[in-house]
Amino acid sequence: MKIAWFTDTWLPARDGVVNSLLMFKKELEKRGHDIFIFAPGERNDEKGNIFYYKSRPLRAYKNYRVSSLPSLFSRRTIKIVNKIKPDVIHSHSPGIIGIHAVIASYKLKIPLFFTYHTFVDDSVYLFFRKERTQEIVRKLVYKWLRWYFRRCSCIIAPSKYTAKILNEKIMEREIKVLPTGIDIEKFSNGDGSEIKKRYDGKKIILHVGRVVKEKNLDLLIEAAPYILEKMEAVFIIVGEGPAKEELEEKVRRMKLQEYFVFTGFVKDEDLPNYYKAADVFVFPSVYETQGIVAFEAMAAGVPVAASTAKALPDFIKDGENGCLFNPYNARECAEKIVKVMENKEIVRKASEFVKEYSIERMTDKLLDIYESKM
Repeated sequence: MKIAWFTDTWLPARDGVVNSLLMFKKELEKRGHDIFIFAPGERNDEKGNIFYYKSRPLRAYKNYRVSSLPSLFSRRTIKIVNKIKPDVIHSHSPGIIGIHAVIASYKLKIPLFFTYHTFVDDSVYLFFRKERTQEIVRKLVYKWLRWYFRRCSCIIAPSKYTAKILNEKIMEREIKVLPTGIDIEKFSNGDGSEIKKRYDGKKIILHVGRVVKEKNLDLLIEAAPYILEKMEAVFIIVGEGPAKEELEEKVRRMKLQEYFVFTGFVKDEDLPNYYKAADVFVFPSVYETQGIVAFEAMAAGVPVAASTAKALPDFIKDGENGCLFNPYNARECAEKIVKVMENKEIVRKASEFVKEYSIERMTDKLLDIYESKM
């Protein structure tokens, strides 16, 4: 099968969307399918089947790029897609590159699939500072998504919660639920011994992800003093993002510098070692449509404490395969972190649970979804 993917987020940026695409791409290509990527960037990589669109870095978050609006008036996309002749077009964002997907689908009569990876309305603060403006833009985003949904043969959401919200806020229609799968073997085989040595027997409390406001890392910093009353610990924050400096300043104000480590970007091959070194993975985010990093932690045998926000309770069941806490209550967050570290049965159940979300199983489901609309 030939599959054309359109995404406004691509390498060198790394986030849940890019990681999802890389995982599915690797597994689909292993099975003999051809994946063609259309994304913002600079030089085309036709050998790698990647077609880039002229773009500029986003002012508020330079890891992300915005494609140029005039590209929509060029016939370049139609020419490339017509030459490839894909069986399906799959859009992974409703932005400018996503509009290219709509145009190509309409002009060439190719089924258009769309995965809603991200709560777009939660990110408008990156573009607009005034709250009143943000509210207006959110309403416009919902109208835009309604227009976009009507042009798609199939809508995919990574969780039941996300599908429910889309039906409530955008439009009532069938939505296929397809979480991103993970490489179970990769994360179960990490080696955390070297990282553990650095911290001399302290409990390692880990967070992995973009360092942005909606990940709610303020809560983890506020919970730290309660945890430190009970144990010696170090808090490792893996990832980059525009909120990093502000969070580091908060750590300094609270005189917690010796307990917090902001690693910045960590290479993909080193990430399993950080998970394996951890005693607990903390996920206070109020943003997730799925939460892939929680699955990675589970695969590594690390207990997960997560917030009750958005899609996380779809997958993490309090007291069963993890612990959940109020995302605005630092004391409760601390209590659940300590509690989940002491429960070996939770780790066992989480390891069994996450096997259901292997990339192999999720790719089977993705192919079934494609074939159902062809």
